[in-house]
Amino acid sequence: MADQRDTIGSTNLRVHVDPRKCVSNGKCTYAAPGVYVIDEETGIAYIEDEERATAENILAGARACPTSAIIVEQYNRRVYPPVLTSLPGTGSED
Repeated sequence: MADQRDTIGSTNLRVHVDPRKCVSNGKCTYAAPGVYVIDEETGIAYIEDEERATAENILAGARACPTSAIIVEQYNRRVYPPVLTSLPGTGSED
């Protein structure tokens, strides 16, 4: 199993699976078959075949995760899931 923080192939993407959020339901493996797998011992998803991994299927697997456990970064910026900031006028202004 490769270090989950390494850049994947030529995509310049880094993938991290948060073990506290991963619930092993396998939706990432259905969205990106042959790319994501679930570790049998830990129950945590990881990218098994970096050669087969493309930006499209890496992101498809991340989007399929119901708990947003798969974090995708490119050039040290989060690509998915998006970081939400509060909109003007929605914060507490007491």
